[in-house]
Amino acid sequence: MKKIRNVLLSMAMIFIVVLSTACSSKEAATATKTYVLEKNGLKTTIVYTYIEKEDKVVKQTTKNEGIYAQLPSTKTKEETQKVLDPIAKKYQGIKGIKHSIDYQEDKFIEDLEVDYTNIDYEKAKEVLGKNFQDPAKTKISMKKTEELMNKMGYTEQK
Repeated sequence: MKKIRNVLLSMAMIFIVVLSTACSSKEAATATKTYVLEKNGLKTTIVYTYIEKEDKVVKQTTKNEGIYAQLPSTKTKEETQKVLDPIAKKYQGIKGIKHSIDYQEDKFIEDLEVDYTNIDYEKAKEVLGKNFQDPAKTKISMKKTEELMNKMGYTEQK
């Protein structure tokens, strides 16, 4: 009877350790930081998902909301579509990038998601620019990203 009790107690302890380790590693694995900038009728919200322990950004989600009448270079839905549609087309079909634009009556909402862990670097660098480095070879630091966002005038949203 005592042996069964000790075995059950040991099994219960192992179960608790495994369960708590599994749960804590998922919670601590990633964190997010959100930055916002409002300028010239355009509100940009960027959410970075990163691994805290490694100081490594793994995903970036950007949402742009623009009010046509307040935009400096385009004032109507049609003018904005003429500018944004060719840009949006370049993002299509690239692994690791999701892009969409919702044109509404008085504003547009653009969503862009970049998954740095699952991106086709060769195709992505054509759209994201020559300064975009291969995330498989170069770590994107959250600390450096924070500094850059602050220099650019973004404020962190808590």
